[in-house]
Amino acid sequence: MLVAVLTLKNKLINIVIMKKIMLLFSLTAFLMMACNNDNPASKIKDENLKKAQQKREEMNKFPKMAFETKEIDFGTHNEGDILDTVFKFTNTGEVPLVITNVKTSCGCTTPYWPKKPIQPGESDVIKVRFNTNHKPGKQTKTITIHANTKNLTEVVKIKSYNIPKDKKGKEKLDKINKILNNKIDPKQLKLK
Repeated sequence: MLVAVLTLKNKLINIVIMKKIMLLFSLTAFLMMACNNDNPASKIKDENLKKAQQKREEMNKFPKMAFETKEIDFGTHNEGDILDTVFKFTNTGEVPLVITNVKTSCGCTTPYWPKKPIQPGESDVIKVRFNTNHKPGKQTKTITIHANTKNLTEVVKIKSYNIPKDKKGKEKLDKINKILNNKIDPKQLKLK
């Protein structure tokens, strides 16, 4: 029985030694693969690196819209008049300007904008038509230009004072102006 115990003990010792040898062999193989001298940076082609650098520089460049004026005052007109104007601008940036959309603060204002890219140094216009029908009194409308500029939007404005086309409208407008100029208390008025 003692011989069987010693034989079993020797077998267990051999198994432990074999496991240690296998572990050592696996660790050595892993280290050899991990210490491979292939540097990932050496696999990058110079031309690809130059293209990536150029793209990075382009991403930091934006077109710029330099307007001759950002606000146009039409002055006094009769209600119902159609007023047209243009906002002239120049792309003073380093890359082409692309206007994707132009939105107005009111359906009475219609914008027209260039659909092609505006190259650096080129000028163009955004046309605006304002229909003053049903727009008596002082009016201010904003036009928001969505483009690939740094801020993504630019805002311009139009203003006008439209004389009401009927007597009732003129009376209403006079009352509103008196309220706005603090000449009468609004609670005393009935605006019908």
